[in-house]
Amino acid sequence: MIIKIKKANQTEIFDVSKKLLIGDLKTMIEEKLSVKRHHQRLIFRGKQLSEDNTLFEADVDLNSVIQLWEVKAPLPPPSASKDCPCPDNDDDDKENKENSSAAANKVKVVDEKEESKEEKAAIVEEKTETEFFKVNDILDIKDVEESESAGAYFEGEVVKIQVVDGELVYLCKYDAYDGDDYKVKESQLRPRARRLVKSRGLEAGMEVLVNYNLQEPKKRGFWFRAKVEKVRPNLVCTIYIGVDDTPVEGCKVIFPDEVFRLEQPVKVKERDEKLEHEMNTPVPRKHPPKCESCMDNEKKKCKDCGCHICGGKNDPDSILICDECQMGFHLKCLKMDVIPEDDEWFCPDCKNVDDIVKAGQKQEDGKKKKNMASKKNPECTRDWGKGFATVGRTKECKIVDKDHSGAIPGVEVGESWLLRLQVSEAGVHRPHVAGICGTGDKGCVSLVLSGGYEDDVDDGDEFTYTGSGGRDLSGNKRTAPQSFDQELTSKNKALAINCKTKFDDKKGGDAGDDWKKGRPIRVVRGWKGQKHSKYAPEDGCRYDGLYKVVKYWPQKGKAGFIVWRYLLRRDDPAPAPWTKEGKKRMEEGGWADMQYPENYLENQAKKLAEKAAKLDEEVDKPKGKGKKRKNSGELDPRDNSKQKKVPVAKYKVSAEHKEAMKKDKLNEKLWKELQVQELKTRKDLVEAVEEMFSCVVCMGVVTIPVTLECLHNFCQTCIKRGVKAEGAVCPCCRAEINSDKMAVNQPLRDALNLILPGYEGSA
Repeated sequence: MIIKIKKANQTEIFDVSKKLLIGDLKTMIEEKLSVKRHHQRLIFRGKQLSEDNTLFEADVDLNSVIQLWEVKAPLPPPSASKDCPCPDNDDDDKENKENSSAAANKVKVVDEKEESKEEKAAIVEEKTETEFFKVNDILDIKDVEESESAGAYFEGEVVKIQVVDGELVYLCKYDAYDGDDYKVKESQLRPRARRLVKSRGLEAGMEVLVNYNLQEPKKRGFWFRAKVEKVRPNLVCTIYIGVDDTPVEGCKVIFPDEVFRLEQPVKVKERDEKLEHEMNTPVPRKHPPKCESCMDNEKKKCKDCGCHICGGKNDPDSILICDECQMGFHLKCLKMDVIPEDDEWFCPDCKNVDDIVKAGQKQEDGKKKKNMASKKNPECTRDWGKGFATVGRTKECKIVDKDHSGAIPGVEVGESWLLRLQVSEAGVHRPHVAGICGTGDKGCVSLVLSGGYEDDVDDGDEFTYTGSGGRDLSGNKRTAPQSFDQELTSKNKALAINCKTKFDDKKGGDAGDDWKKGRPIRVVRGWKGQKHSKYAPEDGCRYDGLYKVVKYWPQKGKAGFIVWRYLLRRDDPAPAPWTKEGKKRMEEGGWADMQYPENYLENQAKKLAEKAAKLDEEVDKPKGKGKKRKNSGELDPRDNSKQKKVPVAKYKVSAEHKEAMKKDKLNEKLWKELQVQELKTRKDLVEAVEEMFSCVVCMGVVTIPVTLECLHNFCQTCIKRGVKAEGAVCPCCRAEINSDKMAVNQPLRDALNLILPGYEGSA
């Protein structure tokens, strides 16, 4: 992540992790800007940053600017008393040096650990199968953590198989838990139990899998390996719990009809097609209810799992979850009309203001951050805060409404962005994760193709798309096997109502020859789609134009449940980016190159230059000393011919645009300033026009523009409303306005519609 440190008129760029401590950042600043650590005061969003906080805890995001103040009297070190400031003497300087040295050593140790991790990662051997297991096998995974579920088996799946330093490791994901892939040893795995054993088939001494609650034996619990002691009159077993399989005898099983046979591992080579299908077909198991108050009874009102005010479970899409108490509330019960756009929301009973933090004091984490996995496991040394995936959206598209259907003014077909985050900022597809943007009432405005389902077909100008739903994702799961039929509601309905035909949630619909009359959908293809489609880009995300729904229909999927399928066809006047015409248009327009986040390429070039300098130092060292650098096959940072260079200004304003600008005599000065700017892509032209011709009243691009005698531009409706309310003076310079000279500036209007086609219709 890139941040900026500003000291007076000097600004320095730092490539840091979100998990970096403010104290370590001060050490980096001392090395680059020569400001002693205890003479630094860092100010961000009006608050003085504490050395004990991380950048993540201080809410520092991508390209955030932190103000550096250099104080003459040094600040007291963290270990000193707050009531006794440190004098500025030689002892203090010595202590500063020791602290800086300690911090530098700490950073060095972290770097050495990261280098050792990279070296280990370089020798990891990937495997697709072992003697008994292979990738995508569904399994029962034994819990070996010290907890109440230790020794229990949980449903999971093999994602990867690796050999690290000669040791076999399985990377598995759990069906009921979200998060990273977990490293599991082979001794913890066994094939997924799939056969129920009836009471007449049970015998003393048989090993089975049973459901048992150690703390409350009369309630449903976890699934444990057990040995049958006796079958009648009650099923009594010895339960094996804990990491060492400690036997607990005389356990009465209250679910004798839910006993599974333990499956023995079968060699992969000895499996036939029938056995393979049986082993990897999941059999559902019952787990403890999510809500013990109502026992998951959908018809019963419950203030714990429903609305905390009325207890109702109806209309789940309008329920807000409080980030503090995690209770749900209906919008109507809160007397609210729309869902708030804030990142965090708190109910009326919870504290919704931050505690007052004095200058330099550590800011306490909120409940949301305290519940993060990295906070719960303090021993975890994984640094997840380095990449751009951890960065939130830093700007929002304001030129059109978020429910706008159709092309985004100023965004051309074929434009590419490195990150999905940038696609959201451009307004093309606003959700960060979801593939469909829209609601069942207003329809779908955009969607992303990024891998999807294996049975989807992508022919470029036409593709099939599979709806969402049909999976039990309770318990914060990301994915799960298909367990029930998909319904034509929510996101699925949003796609269906875009089709120019009568809505039918039973049989579907077909627009036939009228498919072009349907509502347009912006389609973005991501690089992950390469595994199923040759039309996906090699890197990043690419806007491929407008598509329309031709038909939609229900279909039985591979799991035996109904899924909804959609056929979309391209209907955009601009040629597709994979065609010769499209590629030529992109090259001539100047938007064929990938768009990177601000300062991304500059920072990459800077890092390569630093790495090259280090390599030069190693070359200049006397031979026979130090480690010999391995030939890793990477690009040599000293070889400028192989480095990715920062793009230079190359976009030129077309003759058609220049002619339209020339006709607007009133804004001649602004247009000349625009034409002399160095523009890299057409996107830069659009952003410059949006900034120059922004209405100070509505903060949007001027629509039906009026240019006053003072040469300030406003929307016609905005300036008329302003004159009526505030009097006949310009909102910018307070110059008097002649009401007889408020005609629409048609040349400016024509130029803006040429550069931003359709922007007035979407305003």
